[in-house]
Amino acid sequence: MVFHAKSLYLVSPDKHSRNIMSLLKKTKSYEIFCAMACFIASHMSQAQVYTNTNLEAGAEEFITLQVELNPDIKTTIKALPLDARLSERICEKPLSYSTNATAPFNRQVTVQVKCEDLSGWTQFVHVRIEELHPVIVTTQLINKGELLTKDSISIEYKPKHFVRASNLNTEQLLIGSRSKRVLRVGTAIGLHHICMVCKGDNVTIYAKTRTLTIKTTGIALQDGNIGEQIRVKNQKSGKTISARVKDVESVEVNI
Repeated sequence: MVFHAKSLYLVSPDKHSRNIMSLLKKTKSYEIFCAMACFIASHMSQAQVYTNTNLEAGAEEFITLQVELNPDIKTTIKALPLDARLSERICEKPLSYSTNATAPFNRQVTVQVKCEDLSGWTQFVHVRIEELHPVIVTTQLINKGELLTKDSISIEYKPKHFVRASNLNTEQLLIGSRSKRVLRVGTAIGLHHICMVCKGDNVTIYAKTRTLTIKTTGIALQDGNIGEQIRVKNQKSGKTISARVKDVESVEVNI
């Protein structure tokens, strides 16, 4: 009888034993649930949500890193807005950016933004590059033969395609030069508009040798701008010489 009771105990656990076994089963299931939840949370934490603004900013930065910026030029790099109807996108890996264009870029370049996870997607972003170059413009009406002063000119920045090779961008060079025609307000000044040395002007002649510089006076027989050769009459000797325009009202000649 005693043996039978022990055998019965082994095959038929009491209420307390059943509770322990049930708890162990629940604990194991809970650990599995936690492990799965942690895996899903970790997986989701690696994914990034990208809005149109994110993609536009990324494309702008990608192009900016490839553009050689000039401190004398104002360069703006701006992505054209994506379609507002596009929904947010998710990517589990860092996005890749590329373009078929090579620097220096034209005014507009297309950037390919690519998500390379299992559900990969691609978005194209158009980026506009605008360079604003310094140009000297008139701030008031300037009549023919009138001297240019600091108050009559200023620097403005204009798009590259509006700037001509003859346009000037250094105010100091222009101050004291004379207008060859009527210049309206806002005119971008070029060399063809002015003469730094004008016909009939009294000029200073610098005659240079390797060891010394001789200064004398003369009269300009031609209009000229910096670097140009003009005929000048030496007031002391009466001789006509060819001299290079140095700056406003001065020329130089090598002996």
